[in-house]
Amino acid sequence: MDKAILEQIGLSKGEAETYTILLKIGEATASEIAKQTKIARPNIYDYLNKLKEKGLISFITKENKIYYTPLSPEKILDYLNEKRESIEQNLPEMLSIYQKEKKKTKIEVYEGPAGLKILMNDVINEGKDFIGWGASDKVKEYLPEYFIKRYVKQRETKKIKAKMLVVEKEGRLRTPFTQFKEIPKEYSSPSTTVIYGNKIGIIIYILIPITIIIESEELANSYRKHFELLYKKSKKEV
Repeated sequence: MDKAILEQIGLSKGEAETYTILLKIGEATASEIAKQTKIARPNIYDYLNKLKEKGLISFITKENKIYYTPLSPEKILDYLNEKRESIEQNLPEMLSIYQKEKKKTKIEVYEGPAGLKILMNDVINEGKDFIGWGASDKVKEYLPEYFIKRYVKQRETKKIKAKMLVVEKEGRLRTPFTQFKEIPKEYSSPSTTVIYGNKIGIIIYILIPITIIIESEELANSYRKHFELLYKKSKKEV
């Protein structure tokens, strides 16, 4: 039996070892369990008490000795259900705290190509149309072709549209759902900025790229106003 499974559901390593041994031998004293597991007796008592609290073992007294027995592994499901019920009862309060925290400005900074993937996946998960400006096809220099193709396909599937401002004669990541307008060369920058939902994503294309994700409704709306002004004044769509 893989004791790691028991650890994954919340048992400590010692508790998992103790419960597994009891499953094998069926009934034993603390001394016998200590010999089988090679765990010190004081620790064994601690693990046994915690397993009793979790409803996974029971005990009986015979000839002035305490014998511990494992309960059916099905009790593990009861233990998990109790944890689930406890979480569900506290979920409204936790969500309330989470929503309050979401209103605060959050900034995440990533270094390396993985940050680009995180941002692009976040755009897909958000599932909303987005806007932006910058060197939109430089991402090809940092990410494998299959990832970019998947990103484009996911956008098409979710019908996520975009309006992008790009410097004239510079490359762009073309998709059926992206509209482009050109801006003069003097506005060229080694970065891409996208605004999606209440977030702003900024990719700085240097040797080791840096990706910044800012979550702020107020700031995102400000960026949108700035973008709309530039978009109206830009050249026709290309």
